[in-house]
Amino acid sequence: MQSLKLSETGDILMSASGNLVMVEGTEEIAQCCHIGIGTNKGEWFLNPDMGITFSTFLGKQINEEEMREELTQGLMQEERIQSVDVINFTIDKNSRTLLVTFDATSTEGERIQAKEVSIGAG
Repeated sequence: MQSLKLSETGDILMSASGNLVMVEGTEEIAQCCHIGIGTNKGEWFLNPDMGITFSTFLGKQINEEEMREELTQGLMQEERIQSVDVINFTIDKNSRTLLVTFDATSTEGERIQAKEVSIGAG
């Protein structure tokens, strides 16, 4: 499958010649996963079940196991993901962001990786 390639901030990328940049393969699956875990559940009107519950990551009494479970659930919403193998995250309280790194396996047996996916609360 091919998709429009997005920047770190979610903008559509254009080449130097003004053409749309496309992404495919494992990079496209990783981009779809990034979009999924970067969407607050109920936020997208076309699919209110898409995404993760951001409130799991907010507040003073956060539970890392619940956070890991919510991220796994969000990644598994991508139908081409067979398993989530590793999830690591770092909480940056100053910038109110969560930096997520994950490894997953696609239904085709390919390794899907994303490093430092930023989920912001601010």
